[in-house]
Amino acid sequence: MNMRKLRYLVPNLFTALSLILGLTALQFSNDGRFYTAAWLIGIAMICDFMDGKIARWLNAQSKFGAQFDTLSDFVTFGVAPGFLAYTALLHRLHLIGAAVSIFYVFCGGFRLVRFTLKNKITTKKDPFIGLPIPAAAGMIASFIMLNFYFPELKILIDLLLISIFIVSVLMISKIEYLPIDQGKKLSKESIFFITLAVISIVLAIKYSYYIFIIWMIIYILYGVFRQLIKTLRSQ
Repeated sequence: MNMRKLRYLVPNLFTALSLILGLTALQFSNDGRFYTAAWLIGIAMICDFMDGKIARWLNAQSKFGAQFDTLSDFVTFGVAPGFLAYTALLHRLHLIGAAVSIFYVFCGGFRLVRFTLKNKITTKKDPFIGLPIPAAAGMIASFIMLNFYFPELKILIDLLLISIFIVSVLMISKIEYLPIDQGKKLSKESIFFITLAVISIVLAIKYSYYIFIIWMIIYILYGVFRQLIKTLRSQ
């Protein structure tokens, strides 16, 4: 294998790892090991970030890689979190829980197809239109982690239901979310979120059930408030 092919293989290996983690999370969810499944989705988020980052570092972006990434994201951040949410908590709400879980998967698929159709192979990333699906999946995973430590909080089921509906709508919305990695240079917003992520990872060793969900809420609300400020300034 020559160096050119190896260069394209490396980022796809991270994409493959993300897909494997998503499939494993599905199996763990089916076995009732919800906390582990949630952590697998969280680790897959790191792999998803790394495959794009490495592809840009190595100048190894390709149409195949983009399509493979879309497939991986749909399984790992669409199907797996939707199934996890339903099997862990939302099945208690019967039809409503099933409907919201399915709605999430469909919105995630729509978000990914729209992104793939508009995506251009470039070393610089444009703002995301709609909440990125890994962030939506992270919100679900964080609720499952929280429920693991506080199973007596029955209100978590209702909060999860509402949160899934909100992130589903945000995924298909026109709200812009700036990517953390925008190429060779990092914006002030990117530096803020990377710093926040590093602090979160350190604290998550002991307080994962708090830190993960706080980080996801901050990122999701950031896009909403940023869009509101942008709209008000344009008037």
